[in-house]
Amino acid sequence: MPTPIQHLVIAGDILADPALASTVRAHLAAARGAFLFGSIAPDVQSVSKQPREATHFFQMPPTNTQPAPRVMLATHPALARPHELPPAQAAFIAGYQAHLALDELWIADVFGPHFGLAAEWGTFRERLLIHNLLRTWLDQRDQSRLNGSLSATLAEVEPHDWLPFVTDEHLRAWRDEIASELRPGSEIRTAEVFAERLHVPSAEFRRVLESPEEMQRRVFSHLSPGCVDQFYTDAQTVSVRWITEYLGGD
Repeated sequence: MPTPIQHLVIAGDILADPALASTVRAHLAAARGAFLFGSIAPDVQSVSKQPREATHFFQMPPTNTQPAPRVMLATHPALARPHELPPAQAAFIAGYQAHLALDELWIADVFGPHFGLAAEWGTFRERLLIHNLLRTWLDQRDQSRLNGSLSATLAEVEPHDWLPFVTDEHLRAWRDEIASELRPGSEIRTAEVFAERLHVPSAEFRRVLESPEEMQRRVFSHLSPGCVDQFYTDAQTVSVRWITEYLGGD
């Protein structure tokens, strides 16, 4: 699934998308920090230790007959009435829904066909390794697009009972972890985290990432950069649709 960095980059692009209704744009601009935090909030499971389906509303492999954002709102109907929520909470939930939609899009268009059980190359473990190399490479590429003030923007967001299935304490811990990594001069630890999960030396992981030849041989021989670019294009379109449906248009 996309990393927090990827989600934040796409969230920033959403705010600038001309297809976004003016009333929705004004709402999100006024609560920008809450919206951006919502766009990474489902991954709070990394600190809350909840099962993935408890924060993402789908299982792996996906079995939902309804999109995860819709499952979330059906499970917690109070969240489905944004005009009855504080504006910051509604913006946060809009970002949360975008995250869920993008994870499902990534599974359908990138992970599933190229690295998942349907892929016909290598072992599943090898495909997971290459998938995480791709995510880390994108993470490093996208980091340069983030505004240097984003750490402070996220750090200022203060959730107050925004989610009935995650405590404010865990949301704040996740907020602080990402804000810390985004401080100017800080280093994003995606490579180390993924290498540790897969029991691969981080030096070997970084060696491949730093070699265009190795990235072409080991990663982009299995999917083209154009496939990834198409995901970003589709991600923006899908997100605008979900957010506009949730918050309402002109």
